Amino acid sequence: MTETAFGALLIILAGAVARHYGVIRREDGPLLVRIVIHLALPSLIFLIIAEADLDPALLLVPVAAYIIHFLLLVLVWVSVRIWGMERPRAGAMIVASAVGNTGFFGIPLIAASGEGFSLPAAVMYDALATGLITWTSTVAIASAYGRTDGEPRMSFGDLGRALRLPPNWALAAGLLVNLAGVGDLPTAVERPLELLGAATLPLTMLYAGLMIELRGLGRLWREITYITVVRLGVATVIGLGVAVALGLTGDVLNTVVIMAGMPTAMMSLVLGTRFGLRSDILAGAVVVTTLLSTLTLPAWRAALL
Repeated sequence: MTETAFGALLIILAGAVARHYGVIRREDGPLLVRIVIHLALPSLIFLIIAEADLDPALLLVPVAAYIIHFLLLVLVWVSVRIWGMERPRAGAMIVASAVGNTGFFGIPLIAASGEGFSLPAAVMYDALATGLITWTSTVAIASAYGRTDGEPRMSFGDLGRALRLPPNWALAAGLLVNLAGVGDLPTAVERPLELLGAATLPLTMLYAGLMIELRGLGRLWREITYITVVRLGVATVIGLGVAVALGLTGDVLNTVVIMAGMPTAMMSLVLGTRFGLRSDILAGAVVVTTLLSTLTLPAWRAALL
C-alpha cells in the first residue's frame, strides 16, 4: 500500500500541475467523474465480486460501517455543540468528519495494494453502507444545518437515483455471476474489464489534483486540523474497535479498519455546498485529508500487518 499511496500522491500532484499549465481544465473534472462512475469503477466492482470467495463475515461489514458512522456523528456533534459553532460551519464539520471516500479512493486503493485485504469487504463497505449513508444521513445533516428552519429533508429521489448508478448494478451482476457458479470468466470478457477497472485510481487521483485549492486554508486551520485528526486517526481507531467487537478477523478486519480511515468523501463537498454548508471548510477537508491519507493509510497498514 505504501507504493500505491505514494503513486496516488504523485498522480494528484500531476493533476494539479496539469491544471496549472492548462493541459487539463478544472471544467474537465466532471467528465473524469462520469468515466469513473459509468465505466471504470463498475468494471472493478464486477470483477471483484464475480470472482470472490464470498465469506459469511462479509454480512457484518456494512453493520460495522453504520456503527462507525454513528459514533463519528455523535463525537463531532458533541464537539461542535461545545464550541458553539454556527449551523453552516457545524454542519460542514460533521459531514466532512463522518463519511470517508470509500468508493473512488478506498476500493481502487485496496485493489492495488496486494495481500492482507478483502476486496469484497471493501465493496460491501462502500456499496451497502457509505453509498446509502451519503444519500440519507449526509443529505439530512446538510439540509438541517444549511437551512434556517433547521428541518432535515432527505431526498428519496436522489437516493433512488444513487441506487441505480452503474457501480450498484455491477455489484448485483457480480453477485449473480458468483452465485451461479460461472467460475472463471472468458479472457475476452475479463481482460477489458481489468483494464477499465485499473483506470479507477489514476482517474480519481487526477480529478483530486484538478480540484486542489490551497488558498484560504490558513484561516481554517483549526477546523481542518480537527477534521483531519478525526477522519484519518480517530475514525480508524473506532473502526478497529468496532471490527474487533463484531468478531471480524484477518483480511476482513484489516479492510474495515482501512476503509474507516479514508479521506473526506468528495460527495460531502458536493452535497454540503448544495444545501448551504461552509464550502470552504468542506473543500479544505477534501484536499488536506486526501493528500495526508497517502501517508496515514500506509502507516495504518503497517500497524495492522
